[in-house]
Amino acid sequence: MDESITIRVLHYTNNKNSTISMSKGDNILEALTANGFTIFSECGGMGICGKCIIRLIEGKLDISSQDKVVFSDFELNEGYRLACMAYPDMDCTVMLSSGINAEFDVLTETTNKDQALSNVASDYAIAIDIGTTTLALALVSLPAGNIVKKYSAVNPQRAYGADVVSRIKISNEGRSRTLLKMIREELLYGIHMLAVRQGQKVLDSIKQIIICGNTAMIHLLMGYSCDGLGSYPFIAVNLGMINTYTDEIFGMEEKIPIMILPGISVYVGGDIAAGLLACEIHLKEKPCLFIDLGTNGEIVLGNKERILVTSTAAGPAFEGGNISCGVASIPGAICHASFDEGILSYETIENQPPVGICGTGLIELVSELLKEGIIDSSGLLADPYFDGGYPIAGMKLIQQDIRELQLAKAAIRAGVDTLLESYSITYEELDEVYIAGGFGYHLDIDKAIYIGLLPEPVTDKVIALGNTSLSGAICAIIDSEAKNKLDQIIASAEEIHLSNIDEFRDLFFKYLSF
Repeated sequence: MDESITIRVLHYTNNKNSTISMSKGDNILEALTANGFTIFSECGGMGICGKCIIRLIEGKLDISSQDKVVFSDFELNEGYRLACMAYPDMDCTVMLSSGINAEFDVLTETTNKDQALSNVASDYAIAIDIGTTTLALALVSLPAGNIVKKYSAVNPQRAYGADVVSRIKISNEGRSRTLLKMIREELLYGIHMLAVRQGQKVLDSIKQIIICGNTAMIHLLMGYSCDGLGSYPFIAVNLGMINTYTDEIFGMEEKIPIMILPGISVYVGGDIAAGLLACEIHLKEKPCLFIDLGTNGEIVLGNKERILVTSTAAGPAFEGGNISCGVASIPGAICHASFDEGILSYETIENQPPVGICGTGLIELVSELLKEGIIDSSGLLADPYFDGGYPIAGMKLIQQDIRELQLAKAAIRAGVDTLLESYSITYEELDEVYIAGGFGYHLDIDKAIYIGLLPEPVTDKVIALGNTSLSGAICAIIDSEAKNKLDQIIASAEEIHLSNIDEFRDLFFKYLSF
């Protein structure tokens, strides 16, 4: 039998301590994850992103080659290590980094109305949005569909990578059951949290659960093989509507019907279909643009006559990934930045001490540095900052961070331009531009336009809709025609594969510059 060792876990932000057991020589990141800790590991435990930071207080942890890349000699001597590269062979005490286990600022704002908690309905339903980064659940009253309670959490699968590709890879390497167990347990907990109202359980009053998510997240939830998602020709096990029950998915005693909304394609999934249902793009007279700004940026252009969809690999920069000082939307993340008479000021989420820069903060900081001439149109930092980076709140924005943003914004802008070209219209002919998701909800449109993420002609057309996936799931609850409408949207959607279009590559290189 494997020899067991004990790891004492200290929390940076509070006085709570934990103790976990693990087998000698096993990986600390995996042990922490298995014991319910949500650890940033955007590279999927490859030792590349440098986010799964722990500090050795007692015991011994060998210094890996990846540790030497991430940490200075001083930091190594102070005990800093990457959890994904740590394999203890004795009892240890470790402290979690200040950014680890922090609560995300999860967007649950929708186009649906909130209802006072005191108004008790007799029947309820639950809408669930499974995002790659976060989970959002809403208890809604029937038949009106007003939100009476919300629950949100980090997607625990994030411990195995920040992006969809990392999750697919991990699943295909034999961890599919682990990923399935993680997401089902977290959703089950969220369902039970929603089902307690004013001290009373209302599980018996929940008549239906609607779930939406991107194709990979649904595959991981259902335990489908992800082999077809990871390589060309990119084939899903199931893109259609899935009808099941809570006893089958969550092992609940109650048998509540579950409907999982259908997707359009492997990389334009049910979350986008739900979003299109929510904004009613299939009913619009004039062409409208729908953009979900994330790691896999989905873009839709259309109206009641024609719908074009595509996805573009923007990378995780919009969510703080692959940024040296980047963090997701957690308390303390720098989310706004501005110059006033040459002095830089910033704001953080919940006004907490700064722990890093999230996606909106990155766009605003780069926009401001461009205006000040500290970054030129090619993206280069001025000489005083080129080697060491630009300082902000004890951190540094380095040249590679700017390049990551350039890659992300070029992918989105080139994708949008390509769709408009395929649709044979100009930006001036667009009626409205919908920005979906948490990133878009908090985005300063003027600064996004200044760096070239969006063009100037759409300035007055942009509408931030919030969590459109959750909105669409609620629409599916209250609208008896929702299934037919989704079928109509999916049937009329024509997917544009950007990798096959030479003009997209040309536009991508064009938009790398600011």
